Amino acid sequence: MDCVRLQVIADNFASWQKGHPLLGSFHLFTAFGIPIKAHWSFLLLLYFFASQLVEGGKSADSSLVKNILPQDLATALVFVICAMACLLLHELGHSLTARRYGIKTREIKMFFLGGVAMMERSPRVPRQELFITIAGPLVNFVIAGILFPLLVFYPPAEQSMVYGLLVFLLTMNLVWGLFNLLPGFPMDGGRILRSLLALKLPYLQATHIAVRVGQFVGAGFIILTVLGIWGDITVALIGVLVLIIAQTELMRVRAEEALKNGPDLSRLFGGIFGGNPSGGGGQGSWKFTVGGQPPPGSQGAETHGDDPPPPRGDSDCVIDVDSDGKVRKIWRKDDDED
Repeated sequence: MDCVRLQVIADNFASWQKGHPLLGSFHLFTAFGIPIKAHWSFLLLLYFFASQLVEGGKSADSSLVKNILPQDLATALVFVICAMACLLLHELGHSLTARRYGIKTREIKMFFLGGVAMMERSPRVPRQELFITIAGPLVNFVIAGILFPLLVFYPPAEQSMVYGLLVFLLTMNLVWGLFNLLPGFPMDGGRILRSLLALKLPYLQATHIAVRVGQFVGAGFIILTVLGIWGDITVALIGVLVLIIAQTELMRVRAEEALKNGPDLSRLFGGIFGGNPSGGGGQGSWKFTVGGQPPPGSQGAETHGDDPPPPRGDSDCVIDVDSDGKVRKIWRKDDDED
């Protein structure tokens, strides 16, 4: 079994996902050659965020807060759309930095909890992952740095929508920049932690540590919300996603290492990749080797039917998975790549 066969499995799964109504998205526009798409839940985000702003503005005790926050839904939607534009610039920061290292972004998708840049592969060089990841929060801090002098010199006229919008965008960019630096893998802070650890540790070990730290942070989000100490349902949902996606990332890296080193994949995946059952192994037990020459005497060393041969010993497969767990691409990695 080789990368081509794995790619067929990924393509079949992707075809099922395209037909699933809950996984649908629609195209918005293209920026820097990158398609910008929105999941249907993104529309819920716009309405929910805008309604929360209006409710907060009307119930605020401080006159200053009332002058900053919008008092009607139409104005609130303008605030939210501008904030989402900043969030999109955050994702473009990741994407354009990745392009600098030859990593293309298939699309940027906006959904209920924000946005995600779907790159065609994940960077395996720690220095590249560090620069690509930190570019997102830096964009938010740069935007905040531009807005701050505007607020200093802009007179805070009473009931000024422009002044309120500037304050709101400054606050949101600072919050997003700092929040994303939390080591909640796969958030930016978690990826930065992984890249720093990978400078000294094996990539799989660095991923394992970053994932466990991230899951601890995700569990903290959930506990703080349930106890009513901090956060709301959105924070709890982020915590749940951190727990799930972090584990997915660990499985992806484990699979890459397995494909690279050529072990018996039945320990990792059972019969999901197909193959031929071993004698006495029982139904669903599969024996084949991927990513190198099989060990002498193993059943994986035999060729059955039209099964393609394993990849050459001088190459390895790379599995790329979306942040939502969707397999995007499986291919052979060029060892000479920076």
